Formats: sequence, structure tokens, C-alpha cells
Amino acid sequence: PPQSPTAPPSPFSPIARTDNRPFHLSAAPHPRWFTSHLHQLERDISHSRSRLAEVEAEETYHFPDASEATHSKPLIPNQIKGFVMPGADTAEVKVCGDLAALGAGAGVAVWSASCDLASSIVRGTILGDMANTMCWSQSGRYLWVGTWSGHLREFDTAAFAAHPTVLTTFPLEAHRADAHPSGQPIVLISRIFGDQMLTLDSTGRIVVWLPDEKHGKLASLHSHSKVFQIPPDPMRVNVVGDLVWADWKVSASEAPGGLERRVVRVYDVSGTRAVLRCEKGWDVQALGGIFTFCSVPSHPQFVFAGHATGHISIWKSDGTGMLGVKRVSKEAITALCGPSRFLWVGYASGVIDVIDLGSSDRWKVVKRWRAHRGPVLSLGVDASSLWTASSLRVYSGGADFKDTVETYCDFSPLRMAVFTWNCDGQDPALLQRTEASRSLFASFLQRLDRPDLVVFNFQELVDLSDLTLAARTVLFATATHDVTGRYRHWRTLLADAVERFLGPDYTLVHEDKLVGLFTVVFARRAVASQMKDLASCHIKSGFDETYGNKVRVTEARQIFHRLHLASQGSILLRFVLQDSSFCLINAHLAAGKTHPAERQRDLIQILDAASRFPRPGQATHNAYIGGGDGTEVLDCETVFFAGDLNFRIQLPREEVLRILAKSDPYSRLLPHDELTALKHDDPAFRLRAFVEAPIDFPPTYKYDHFSSQYDTSAKQRTPSWCDRILWRTQRKESVKCLRYERFEADMSDHRPVAATFQVMVRTIDP
Repeated sequence: PPQSPTAPPSPFSPIARTDNRPFHLSAAPHPRWFTSHLHQLERDISHSRSRLAEVEAEETYHFPDASEATHSKPLIPNQIKGFVMPGADTAEVKVCGDLAALGAGAGVAVWSASCDLASSIVRGTILGDMANTMCWSQSGRYLWVGTWSGHLREFDTAAFAAHPTVLTTFPLEAHRADAHPSGQPIVLISRIFGDQMLTLDSTGRIVVWLPDEKHGKLASLHSHSKVFQIPPDPMRVNVVGDLVWADWKVSASEAPGGLERRVVRVYDVSGTRAVLRCEKGWDVQALGGIFTFCSVPSHPQFVFAGHATGHISIWKSDGTGMLGVKRVSKEAITALCGPSRFLWVGYASGVIDVIDLGSSDRWKVVKRWRAHRGPVLSLGVDASSLWTASSLRVYSGGADFKDTVETYCDFSPLRMAVFTWNCDGQDPALLQRTEASRSLFASFLQRLDRPDLVVFNFQELVDLSDLTLAARTVLFATATHDVTGRYRHWRTLLADAVERFLGPDYTLVHEDKLVGLFTVVFARRAVASQMKDLASCHIKSGFDETYGNKVRVTEARQIFHRLHLASQGSILLRFVLQDSSFCLINAHLAAGKTHPAERQRDLIQILDAASRFPRPGQATHNAYIGGGDGTEVLDCETVFFAGDLNFRIQLPREEVLRILAKSDPYSRLLPHDELTALKHDDPAFRLRAFVEAPIDFPPTYKYDHFSSQYDTSAKQRTPSWCDRILWRTQRKESVKCLRYERFEADMSDHRPVAATFQVMVRTIDP
């Protein structure tokens, strides 16, 4: 075990290794170095709980000292504590003295802290658009609002500031629809250079609005402007110290080593073009993406960035490079603010830390409290409150909406069934060979009680041992062209079964295929007509692993170079019902008992993928959670993850068979199930937040074809629960699993698995 360090690290030291020798990310070796050490840590955690405790103890030692932190909320005496604005899971707080502007989904409200009054400036129905970002002008009189469609509006708040009432109207001072490309969201509005304003859209177009003599030499939407261009689609952007700081996601396919990376770029827009001051990248597994940037007045030489991994990176304020990295928590940092000599840190748990950076060797937490029931989404401060409100005020915006969602939403039940089966390349005509296979879809569908949705997930629909057939599929198949006819045969079989056993009130709403994977979704016609934002995408991986078991890989590579692209992977489907968003994942993870790292890699590619889906329309913005826009998997409120996940039972085959012959075998085997163990032991496991119903059926893999006998081939594979159905939802009570079972169709070496659910779909009250 590592020895406790003899001295704490400096406040700006980078990540420390177990040997207490610090290193900087700028000097770090190839990303594979991180991967190999991560895998070693995973093995240590799996085999030794005591080792895990030691690692956690050592890691905690390097956190800021919180031993003397107080836990009372720093509220101003005899002042109000806050207000709730329902309607979305996103929030942005902008502060100007006594006033705080809160943007949440379709609306923007201005709140007077001293009078405890809030008045809505705009709602979606009045604005005709969705507010996405906002900022006070330098005078504090005008509030700029940017929308999802690329419009800019400037509202006059003088009347509300003078006499706050809930019925105050906010005159529209200016409206610009031509400054940014139509349909491109405004992602940032910020003050810059003291008397100018900056706006940025998702295409990377920056507009700097110049001072206007008519409005006291301050910028307005009536004034002249300068235009700059930076790369499109930044994940996070802030203006700090009159520089534009932005974080981009680099996909695994574009990054060295094939690992997802993030990159920070710093731009100077004081001249006639955007000048790149700094560009710094890192492996996202070592240091997560950035949620926010900020500065602290007592440390003007630094800029601080909060990361999803609980790290804070420290940068030179002139934008010329990163100085170091400090771990402050195991939770994601979702907001930062620097009102004085303290750094305010908001976390995904709703907790806020006030950290004294001081001049000591270690940072110190002086106050810690739970500010919100959901994530802290925004922290705002305005120095003008020192003379306008006689105090330096910090405002926080958080996702408390999900805890009061019953107050603002109506719920209706959705009956849903999910089916998954690895067919091992068998022809569907072989279903007629045995009674168990012949009655499969009758057994499955007749148990359902008028479901609203039925989702079929298939893997290995194409015989991967037939090199010619697989090659034809990979090289020549398209979304609309099925070169083998296999998919058409299955679709026809499923459509006939649904009509026969569920009735004519069902329609095929979506089908998608990917080299052996096949997803088919049926819905009641009344439900199908309400589905919005329907989109699908593919993630390809793992050709070598599959073919390594079935043909000579070298031969396949020599003949078909493109076959390397895909055989395993996943199909992702997104849609919205009412104000709830869904993602359905049909996955075939890396095979083999000795390939756990590859399965983890596949999960990262699926769940952490950037912008997999097209950006949805603004009308469904409220359906997505966590500040997401619906382009990523975890932006969806409810995610179902089904398929051949290939997690194995970590016991010898003979022992598994002996346990299966005893009473209560499943409770004895599940502690040794790879998926169960990873969910319990590995805090970084991507499926840890997913839920699975209790397993009360035998392992589903591997069987001899048309037999109830586990594998009797020369490989003698260990029986395992490879075929699984899991889910993840924002509200635990939103999804209830009514049945989780397997079926005995024996055509394949896998047994089919199905689950039925009741899902509560929300409708936000207008």
C-alpha cells in the first residue's frame, strides 16, 4: 500500500501519483499510460476492499482541508432565500446588484432580492422562442437574452428596479435576428472590455458590440459591431479577463490513440481577428470535461476551470498555458464563482463549498452546505452589490425542479415491453424446428397487457462465421438496402406476430440495422402520433473480437479491410413523448471472458459519445435533462440499455454447473456476475447508475443449438447472464419493472430475455 505523504502538495500542484511524485499533464506520457494504470487500479479494487480504502484515504488527503468548515447557509439576515421557476432542468443566474435574472427553459424572470418579488420578462409563448442565455449590460439597466433560434433581444428593467411588482412589464429595447445565423442557438452573452458586449452562437461566430454614444458609451444592439470566428460547437464558453475561454470535445476517431479527448482554446478578440493564445488537450478519462471557468480577484494571475471529475485546473490568466490541477472532490464540479478571495464551488450533488485559496500549502474549505436538491447549475456574483445592496451577494441556481416536479407536472403511465435476443446468425425459418422456438413470440406478446410500445433488439442476425455473407453486409448494406434479405424476413415475421397477438392497432414506428444488430419498434397508433424528435445513430466496434472466435482474422483483414469497421456495436434511438425524453440502446459489447477492458471501452464509446443525435427542435427542449440539448445519450430523461452485454460469471464452469443444480442458485451466482460486481465495486463503471430488476432465471448463455444443454463444445464456455436489460431514469419512481424473464426458444446459443415496464411520462403544466 502507498505510504502517506510527508507533506501536503502546494495549492497549485498537479495530480499526485501513489508515489507522491507530482506530474503535470503537459508532461504526461501517451494516453495508454493512463489506461494501463487505470486497468491496474480496477484489478486492485476488485480483489481488495482494503486496498480501495487505502486509495480513497490517500486521495482524500489531497483534497482541501474541510476539518474546520461550517455548515450553515450564508444567508443575509432578514432577507428572502430564493424563488422557484418551474419548467426546465436548466438554469442560468445573472446578477446585477439587488436583481437576479433567472433563465429556465422557455422563460426568463427577474427577481428582487430585497422585495422578494419576481416578474417574468418572457415566456416561450410570448417570446415565440426558447431563451438559452442572457447577460446584464454594463449599466445594469438592460438585460440581453439570446435564444435557440439565434435571435437577440434587449429588455429594459428600469421600471422593475424602481418599483418591483409581479405585473411589471419589461419594454423591448432592441431585437436583432440578423446578427447570427438563423436557427443557430446563442450560447453565450457576456460583458467584455468594460464597455462592450460579446455574443456567440453554436457555429463559432462571435459578435462584439461596440460602445454607442447614444447610450452612454455602452454597447447596445443598436450599435456597430465586429465579427470573429472560432471553431464551432464548443461545450463550455466563458469570458474571463477579457479573453474567450472555451472547451471542445474531440471524438475518439479524431484523437491520437483512439481515446476521447478535450481541448481548451483561449482567444483574444481585442483586434480585428480572433488570436489563439493557448491550445491545451488531455485524455478525458484522466481529466474530465470542463463545466465552467472563473477568476478570483485575490488571485488575478490565475483562471480556474471546474471539471466533471472533481478537479480544478489552474491556468495563466493571460491564456498562455495550464499551470496545474487540483482535486477538490469526487463529485462533478458544475459551477464556479470568485466573489473575493474565496472560490465558490458548486457540485452535481447540490452542495456548495467556499474554498479559501489563501497562501497556505493547502486550500481550505471554510463553509460547506447543501444549497439545492439537484445539481448546482449556476453561480452568479456582481461587485456592484457592494454599493447598491451594501453586501457582496452570490446567487446560485440549481435543479430543484425535479424534487418539486409533482407540483408542476401531470403524469400518465406508459406501458412498455423490451425484448432482446442474440440469434447467433440463425435463419428465422429455423424457428419452426422446435415447439419452444415456434411459440416464442406468442409467449412473449400474449403476456403483455395492451402495451403502448414494444421494442425488439436483436444481435448477430447475420451469420458472422460466414465471411462472404458478413462481408456483403458490411460493404454493401445501407440504411435502406438489405443485401441478405435477413432483416426483411425478421421484420415481416415480427409485424405478423404483433398484428396476430396484439391486434391491428399497432404500427411500425422505427427500424434500424447495423451488421447483425437490428432494432424494431412498434407502438399503438395513438402513441405513435405523439412521438417527436425521433432519431437514431450507430456506434461501431469490436470486429476483431467476434471474428477471432469464428474465422482467421488475418485472412479477413487481407481480403476485406473495411470489415474491421463493424460487427459489434450499438444502435441508439431517441424520441420524446409529451415532456419526457427516451433513449433506447441495443448493444453488443465485446465478447470473451478475458476482454473486460474492451467491454468498458465499448460502454464509454456509447454513453460518453459527443453529439450522437441531431439537435432537436426547440419545442421539446424541456424534455431533456441536466442542461443537455438532446444530442447525447444521457441528455434523455430515461435510457433503456439492452442487448448481449457479454458480462460473464467469474467462476469455473464446473462450479457454476454445481451451483445451478442446488437450491437458490441465482443468489449464489450473482455476486460473481461481472456486471453485478462492477456496479458494486467500480465507481467509474459507466453502467453504475443503471438499474436492473432482480434476476430470477438461469444464465442465458451458452447453449448447444436446439438443446437445453449448456455448451458441450471443445471450448466448454462457462454459463453466464450475457443478455440483460437495464434502465436509468432521472426520477427513481418514474420506471417500474413489472416482469423480467427469459424465454426458452432454443434456436440460438443464447436464450431470449424480455422485460415489461410502466413508465410515468410527464407533461409540464403551462
